[in-house]
Amino acid sequence: MKRYPPGTVVAAGALVWRVRDDELQVLAVHRPRYDDWSWPKGKIEKSETLPQCAIREVAEETGKQVTLGQPLPTLRYTIDSGKTKVVKYWAAQVTSSKAPCLAARPTVKSAPKHEIDKKRWLTVEQARERITQKYDLKPLEALVRAFEADRLNTRSFVLVRHARAKRRKAWKRADIKRPLTSKGRDRAAQLVPLFAAFGVKHIGSSPAERCQATVRPYSEATGIATKTYTALTEPDHASKPLATASTMTNLLGKSISRVVCVHRPTLPTVVEMIRAATRKYTRGSLPRANPYLPAGGVLVAHVLDTDSGPRVVALETHMLKFDIQEEPISGASNGSQQIAAIHAMGDVGPGAPVGAKAALGG
Repeated sequence: MKRYPPGTVVAAGALVWRVRDDELQVLAVHRPRYDDWSWPKGKIEKSETLPQCAIREVAEETGKQVTLGQPLPTLRYTIDSGKTKVVKYWAAQVTSSKAPCLAARPTVKSAPKHEIDKKRWLTVEQARERITQKYDLKPLEALVRAFEADRLNTRSFVLVRHARAKRRKAWKRADIKRPLTSKGRDRAAQLVPLFAAFGVKHIGSSPAERCQATVRPYSEATGIATKTYTALTEPDHASKPLATASTMTNLLGKSISRVVCVHRPTLPTVVEMIRAATRKYTRGSLPRANPYLPAGGVLVAHVLDTDSGPRVVALETHMLKFDIQEEPISGASNGSQQIAAIHAMGDVGPGAPVGAKAALGG
């Protein structure tokens, strides 16, 4: 698995877009320190996921709360210090002030004027002329291609495997009531800003306590009630897998961003239902081997609603960042530990493999 060199600077941002008079526009910012125009972005902070970093940086630099859409090309380049910088970008749209996900986001302070002093909505041609660094045009051109192909306006379908639960042998009551462990509860809390970054508006789950508990912190933070589906339980899947498949197909076709929490044994069926909605143009890839996702792992499908049904435009996988003080990676410096952990958990680039299963309770 790829590791970035020690000292690599990891950052995230977004190309915030809108359409005016049938013309695509993007939001750029001016940095007086460098006297340049670029996209809102910034370095990841401790305990953040890259999606959380992206929406925080956009809020700080533009004053706008956004919802992330499909991933855009990741940039890698050398900065003045000689270090490598990796910047993960997403397409994004301004979030409605009434969106429930906003209640699950921390407040942010605006960037000071000496960091960001201007922001402008630019047409594509204006952006091509004004953006200072030519490598910053790579995510713009991907955005334009998606727009021209009518594949830019997507919604998020977030699939999460329940966080670590108490062992079956140690639980003497009904399995459906088996709870999360303390680490599982911590993971459930850490999932809140990840779901919020993708603007989740509906919460679905197996009725099992371990699944409901995984999405409960987001439910409590946003006030969104969790809807349960019996067909997603382990016993129902074992006896009636077609009912599980039908339920997932139905949920995938609902035109609203949502999260659905499921069990490990149901993942082969669930993943196949998502696979059926992919096309040759789909960016990223689905997890290839059982268990598909470790405990608390997340798969985000960016879905386009069409007359022929839902189509998956892009895929990305996420695990939340390790606390490198508690779970170091052997033989690495602190800087490389952080980069390796982020990459191992699928946060750098769409479709990255999901790793570190044992450490994450898989």
